[in-house]
Amino acid sequence: MTAFPHGPNRRFLPLTLLLLTVAAALVFSLFSTDGRTWSLVGNTLLLCGATCAVSLPVGTMLAVVIVRTDMPGRRTGALLLAVLLVMPLYLQAAAWQAGFGTQGWCTLAWHTPAWVDGWSGAIWVHAAAALPWVVLITGAGLWLTDPEPEEQALLDASAPRVFARVTLPSMLPAIGLAGLWVAVTTAGEMTVTDLFGVRTYAEELYTRWAVGETGEAAGMGGFPGLIATVAPLAVAVVLCLGVMRRGRPAGGRRPWCFRLGRYGRATMVATAAVLLLLAALPLANLLFKAGVLVEQTPAGRERTWSVVKCLDTVASSPWQYRRELGWSAGIGVLAASAAVACAVPLGWLARRGRWWTAPAVLTASVALALPGTVVGLAVIRLLNRPEIPRLVALYDRSILAPWMALTFRALPVAVLIVWHGLRSVDDELLHAASVDGAGPLGRLFRVALPARRSTLMVAWAAAFVVALGDLSASHLTVPPGVTTVAIRIFLLLHSGVEHEVAGICLVLIGLLAIGPLAVVVLGQRWLKSRQRHTAIG
Repeated sequence: MTAFPHGPNRRFLPLTLLLLTVAAALVFSLFSTDGRTWSLVGNTLLLCGATCAVSLPVGTMLAVVIVRTDMPGRRTGALLLAVLLVMPLYLQAAAWQAGFGTQGWCTLAWHTPAWVDGWSGAIWVHAAAALPWVVLITGAGLWLTDPEPEEQALLDASAPRVFARVTLPSMLPAIGLAGLWVAVTTAGEMTVTDLFGVRTYAEELYTRWAVGETGEAAGMGGFPGLIATVAPLAVAVVLCLGVMRRGRPAGGRRPWCFRLGRYGRATMVATAAVLLLLAALPLANLLFKAGVLVEQTPAGRERTWSVVKCLDTVASSPWQYRRELGWSAGIGVLAASAAVACAVPLGWLARRGRWWTAPAVLTASVALALPGTVVGLAVIRLLNRPEIPRLVALYDRSILAPWMALTFRALPVAVLIVWHGLRSVDDELLHAASVDGAGPLGRLFRVALPARRSTLMVAWAAAFVVALGDLSASHLTVPPGVTTVAIRIFLLLHSGVEHEVAGICLVLIGLLAIGPLAVVVLGQRWLKSRQRHTAIG
């Protein structure tokens, strides 16, 4: 009988370190906080835990059927999840509120209480936005597992037993990483919590700033509890990045594909139902809201839907919100370019391994763990200095502040992508350049970067999407007269999703969906060209 693998006890060391950090942070808060702070800490942790409880099981099952089974239509499902992956949180909130919020069409038509409101709304919207990330991270973990233990176990056991005893345990690090990612992103966001009236730390800091407190007072008022929330997340990110650096086993073979047999169609129907719930229903909410007509009749107000009005609303939205779209695009381009420029030296150092990875790991972990409101308040504190008039002028009359804040927010994803791309550069190619007299900078700019142009483009596009979708940091730092499309939609959402907001949301969804579709098309062409060259060789 083949023995099922068991990991060494030292795999529990990262978990022990994380638990010790959590305990130390909570003890620090115990002697440094009041009841209000504990309430915010509890709400933040409750929101993170509930979001993980909803998104992790569903996302893990989707990752298994898409990555490791022969389910029909799994590529289409992966493409749909990729589109959902780039949707900013405020678009997700707008789509669900359009149907089931206080002014949603379903709420008004059926005269029912709002389903997406308060705690239930915050948890559901965060979980829906987090689920594609869970699928991505756990799917990557499934793809990178060593297929040899599964193949050996299949000689003596059935496929379900192998999955339960071998595949599932090998997924646990990826599932843990996905849960920590969800917790980090949920704890640092204030868009949904402010919209639905749920008080968390990120929302509290934003509220302090909104009521007129100075940047220092707003940021330091809840500092002890902020430490209790951020410190464990930062340590968790560092540990998980260490797990990610291990990469795929040396064999490099494709993982085992589980055959569903007669259960294939049932699995496809269940998967399609989940994906339609996540994508089609929110999209239908926005389409209905964009074309709704309200007419006063003797029997009361009647709501009907017009395709002409829907098309007119969508077509007129880009011009109506042209200034907001222009500011968003301009700041996003600058932030993405700066993030990639900063990520290149960090990734170049990190490819050497060992302690050279520390700058990239620390930068990515801190930038991921810090809430966007904290980043915005830090930029305000840095630039809004009356004793330095030039800095105050830049803060009040330029886009330097949102540029800096969004660069910091987009930096983690740029670092991780650039790091991975530069690490995959052939060492023999770099050694040959070194023999020809090229120094470290020459090897970087003449060999490594030209060989990884596509990676830099992907990193720039990902950073641009992050900058375009950020609200918590940009809302605090934009100067007077500058309003991004994220801020405009966020302000309008507080009064309910009307047809104009639904129209601009549909335009943004269409623009953001172009990215994943283009990646798929270019990726298929690249694979075909490689196969053609391999056949010729």
